[in-house]
Amino acid sequence: MRPEIRVVRGWIYVDGTRRDDGSIELGTGAEMRFSPFEAISERQAAQITWGHILEASVQRLAFWRR
Repeated sequence: MRPEIRVVRGWIYVDGTRRDDGSIELGTGAEMRFSPFEAISERQAAQITWGHILEASVQRLAFWRR
């Protein structure tokens, strides 16, 4: 089974879709992509931890240093 949240190249990918009321339904098989900045505001709804946000931020910094 795929993890519900993963971090790749500074992006946070969440297994879920957005409902009509704006909430996020997790585990639908669709993929949502968040930048670390967007993830801060969507943290509660998408169950994104500060660890995911920090990891994505560090990956982005490493990319820009190349």
